[in-house]
This record gives sequence, C-alpha cells and structure tokens, in this order.
Amino acid sequence: MQDIMFFISEHFILSSIWFVCLIILTLLMIKNLFLQCKFINNIEVIKLINKNNAIVIDTRSLELFKKGHIINSINIPLKNFCLKNIQAVDTYKSSPIILILNETYQYNNCIKECIKNGFHQIYIFKNGIYYWNLDHLPLVVKD
Repeated sequence: MQDIMFFISEHFILSSIWFVCLIILTLLMIKNLFLQCKFINNIEVIKLINKNNAIVIDTRSLELFKKGHIINSINIPLKNFCLKNIQAVDTYKSSPIILILNETYQYNNCIKECIKNGFHQIYIFKNGIYYWNLDHLPLVVKD
C-alpha cells in the first residue's frame, strides 16, 4: 500500500490520467448497460433477417435508397421518421427493427420515436450500406 501511495505522489500526472481513463471507461460501460438499442454489424444483420424475420428500415434519402438498399428494406427518410410518420411499419411491432442511418449521430431521435411507437427490439446497423457493399453483400438497385 505504501508503494502505491509513493508512486501516486511521485507520478501525480500519470496517476491522474489513469484515474480519469478509469472513470471514462466505467461511465461508458454503464451507458451500454442502459442503452435501449444494440449496434450490430453485417453478420448480425444477416442473422436477424434470416432467423428472426427482422424488418430493415432505411432512413437514408430516397436518392440514396434508389442507388442501393438491402432486400425488402423499407425506406422512411430520417426527416419523416422524426416527424412520427412511421405508421408503415406499425404491423411489425413484434419483430426486431434494424435501422440504417446515414447520419449516425441522429440515432437517439430514431430510437426515441421507435420506443414511443411501441417498438422494443431496436438495432442500429453500425457499418451502414457502405460496408455492406464492401463485403459484396447483395443490394437492390432501383432506377
């Protein structure tokens, strides 16, 4: 115990940085425990679609949606999603919902709207369509 106190007194800045990092790590872990959604990658998206009949909601603009989207995904642009226009997916409340976002900083608003409308199994596709395409996974292109 004396060695630890001696180390802290001799290396106060290093000890302070370590303590701050420990607090930040603890806060991030607590945040993840109370997070109401889960961030998933390509493989997990495929598993949810195939095994749990997940519904994919693409919140990108219509132009980006037409350039390429996941098969059977529903396009609800983010501005409409935040305006509570998600009645098109009300029939899927018991299914998992996978949100594809172009602006990942907007996910909190989308999650709040989903929860208000009775959706509880919410997943965020963290890699987005760009990484889906890089992995050579199928996209539907509409003209």
